[in-house]
Amino acid sequence: MSDSLRLFFALPLPEAALETLVAAQARAKAVASRLSPRWTKTEQMHVTLKFLGQLPGNALPRLEEILATRAAAAQPFDATLSQVTAFGGRRARVLVVELATESPVLAALATGLDEDAAALGVARETRPFRAHVTLARFKHPGDARAVIDAAEVAPVPVSCGELRLYRSELTPSGSRYTPVAARALG
Repeated sequence: MSDSLRLFFALPLPEAALETLVAAQARAKAVASRLSPRWTKTEQMHVTLKFLGQLPGNALPRLEEILATRAAAAQPFDATLSQVTAFGGRRARVLVVELATESPVLAALATGLDEDAAALGVARETRPFRAHVTLARFKHPGDARAVIDAAEVAPVPVSCGELRLYRSELTPSGSRYTPVAARALG
């Protein structure tokens, strides 16, 4: 396989979490139109741990090794869908629900994957890791306080027990994510 692939490592979400996120989106839709949101489809929701960008297809075997090694070294953990917020400050561009956990596993996975990707020539993350699920991206960035308030969620427990490598394909209707490989944690 020699073609270039757009890839990332992420955690999938259980059905109960997805139901909560879809309900939050529905509430947000009532007040978000002025920001021209592009809503994340339910089947596309996940927690990105490391975006890899475009890599040659021949990097796939090494990425699958990284996936297997990191997943085997990490134990399943519990987290919580905690709060709705927006990235971008006063000119919010992305509506998200943050994932909170007291377990060190989540941060260790993100850090380890960042280190492994750097060894393949992928740029290191410059911003601190913030675990989140994207609900929408705004075409017209702006004040999202009303949208955040409308979308607010009660804390929802999330069991994290699998690590995946996804392919991201850009299409006119938005990104399409396809799992390439998956491993259970532990």
